[in-house]
Amino acid sequence: MNNVLFRFAPLSLRAMALAAFLSLGMSSCDVTDLEPKDAITESAAFQTPERIALAVTGVYNAAQSGFYDPLNGGALQTRGYPFGSAATEFGDMRGEDVVDMAGFFGIVYSNTQTSSSPNVVGMWSNLYALINQCNVVIEGVRAAQQRGTIDQATAAAYEGECRYLRALAYHELLLNFARPFSDNNGNNPGVPYRDFAVNTAATLERAKTVGRNSVAEVYTGMLADLDFAEQSLPATRTGNLRVSRATKGAAIALKQRLRQHQQNWTAAKAEGDKLVAVSTSAPGGFSSPLGGYQLQATPQAAFPGGTSVTAENIFSIENSSDDNPGVNGALPNFYGSPAAAPVGIQARGLIAISPILYNASFWPCNDLRRTQLLQGNAATPARYHSFKYKDAATNTDFAPISRYAEVLLNQAEAEARLGNSLRAVALLNAVRGRAVQATDLYPVTLTGDALVQAILNERRIEFVAEGFRWDDIHRLSPTPFSPRPAGGIPAKVGNSQSIAANYNCGTPPAITGSVNAIPYSDYRFLWPIPAIEVANNPVLAAQQNPGY
Repeated sequence: MNNVLFRFAPLSLRAMALAAFLSLGMSSCDVTDLEPKDAITESAAFQTPERIALAVTGVYNAAQSGFYDPLNGGALQTRGYPFGSAATEFGDMRGEDVVDMAGFFGIVYSNTQTSSSPNVVGMWSNLYALINQCNVVIEGVRAAQQRGTIDQATAAAYEGECRYLRALAYHELLLNFARPFSDNNGNNPGVPYRDFAVNTAATLERAKTVGRNSVAEVYTGMLADLDFAEQSLPATRTGNLRVSRATKGAAIALKQRLRQHQQNWTAAKAEGDKLVAVSTSAPGGFSSPLGGYQLQATPQAAFPGGTSVTAENIFSIENSSDDNPGVNGALPNFYGSPAAAPVGIQARGLIAISPILYNASFWPCNDLRRTQLLQGNAATPARYHSFKYKDAATNTDFAPISRYAEVLLNQAEAEARLGNSLRAVALLNAVRGRAVQATDLYPVTLTGDALVQAILNERRIEFVAEGFRWDDIHRLSPTPFSPRPAGGIPAKVGNSQSIAANYNCGTPPAITGSVNAIPYSDYRFLWPIPAIEVANNPVLAAQQNPGY
């Protein structure tokens, strides 16, 4: 993918070295070298159109494979932080629909994180490194456009890509470190919002004085970024770039998601309307007038492996055989079955599908997603792993960020919340219908809370192994509705409970999760701001999440 390009991107210069205090924990590593031998200076990086293009590509690399320090001061490792794999894996691990089989995610899974936990530090640090690289490139392309090095349209498109990725990063920070927008209408503490490049001693000192903006303020910044991206990005691209570089459709899909998290259903519907239109020829009966997005005919077709360049894929983070999170981080190795083909893909099998989801009454036993997108484990055949990612040998599977199935289910929820039940049921059944028999579709008479619950249930089936479970737990926990219980992190099964006897669709056994639930009011619902951050920012030191 971007290995070579990354070495010439601003991240390998000052952008990561000075990015909001995270560099202080990496000072012994070459990544903080302000003038590495295989890099060009930041001032030279924006002097020609070719170098500017490389700098923009480097931002995607920062989104794909950041650095991870399991020892807090030890040797750095390249992992899939933040979006090459880590956000997906943590998004599932924080919920109850998968199982941590080998304790690899023990801290995240059991909610025992501290301000020094490597996962917490890794996500915060790499998200802000990505944000800072976005800011460096935004400032660089603006200056290049003013000099006449690139034209206005090219500069705007490059800035749109960076602003899309910046919005994506800020939302991930809010999901883990701040209360949902729906709690106190966004007036709770969010995260520091930085829209300037930290690439000099002066801007580093400035960053050290930035405290937490409110959740609402961060949403204002994200939505402004995405409005700009929608206006500036191309409607479509060719080849792998169709899904691995941001487009108008990607910006709109992310805006729809943000409006959903705000519970601004009218605005969410308005964004979705740009991408959802009735179609007599597309699977499920809907397609997008922008970008040509539509569902694939079967669940398996949505995940062909590798690049996953399909009409359903709106945006993904690229992985390749020579640039991926490695066996210690890659999606196929973590989620895939360790069994040999054709039963499995000889993966590490560190994440299994939980009996909680497998046995759920809302998941029909003859659903094609059970056979096409799950695989067994030869040691215990009824322990199931995801088959959404196929290449455990070289880890080329792209990390999905936005799929058309999400757009349709987001739109279904918005329509249902607004009382447009017939439209909501049609959208819900569009996704469900490619996997189940006609008798398992939802009736057009479904309305109200029962309809919303059906949509939320369908999201759990459709998006397992894509990291969306935490998104839904986070956004919905403050606002429970009947028949949904009070919010928080549900109880989970332990790895010793992921055994053949506990997987039984149709007649599920009674299982009491051995990992306790965490109520929404508990401080552990949020992650702490990393210790390395508060130690170097006196403003943030007084704004740590309560309980840490």
